[in-house]
Amino acid sequence: MRVYISADIEGTTGIADWDEARKGHEDYEYFKKQMTAEVKAAVQGALKAGASEIVVRDAHGSARNIDPSSLPEEVRILRGWARDPLMMMQGVDAGFGAVIFTGYHSPSGKALNPLSHTMTGEIFYLKINGELVSEFKLNAMSAAYYGIPIVFVSGDEGIVRIAEQAVPGIVTVSTNRGSGSSVDSIHPLRALKLIEEGVYKALKNLVALPLELPDRFDVEIAYVDHRQAHKLSFFPGVRKMDDRTVMFEETDYFEVLRKLLFLL
Repeated sequence: MRVYISADIEGTTGIADWDEARKGHEDYEYFKKQMTAEVKAAVQGALKAGASEIVVRDAHGSARNIDPSSLPEEVRILRGWARDPLMMMQGVDAGFGAVIFTGYHSPSGKALNPLSHTMTGEIFYLKINGELVSEFKLNAMSAAYYGIPIVFVSGDEGIVRIAEQAVPGIVTVSTNRGSGSSVDSIHPLRALKLIEEGVYKALKNLVALPLELPDRFDVEIAYVDHRQAHKLSFFPGVRKMDDRTVMFEETDYFEVLRKLLFLL
């Protein structure tokens, strides 16, 4: 089985402040190591479960966070941004048997992570068919486009709840529970143990099914800055709803992603 791992940092164990997620800050150095360790734990679980090939997508910020030398030799790693519509899922295709997310986080506006956001800090919310969409849901639908199930996610308690509701049978590990600007976190070494065990269990049992994509996508994006909404309302196929909100409709999910590449 080929396994695809998309890794973020804002759901990494113990993270509580943007300085811990951004290159150039002293606090970031520890959390990029913990992010790498959590990806390594997921890889080890996948290998024990019999994965034949593992592709890791470094999907945070610069996409240059994970230390490749810390990962097992069986791994291929995607670093940097190609700027294609799959974004955090670059390189995924129908040949993969399962998708895993590590370090994922709550969407914009949700309170269970001080770093809650959706793609960028410029987005007030993203909705599809009236439902608030997280990066988890956005990327799970990318996997579903190719018929691949999401079998595991680690991250804050908010995204774990969203994942469990969206994907019956998914295995999850809650690393943090946010309250205001604070987090209540499990021990980082315990997180590694739970992630490795969880990925192994998810791949051995493989009960999760791909998301079922709707026939139509009504996409609504609200920006923090009304000037952004004004500018992007001139993008082909996009119309303005109010001072800071635009929307568009599509019937093919890849076309949704193609527009979001420019609008997010």
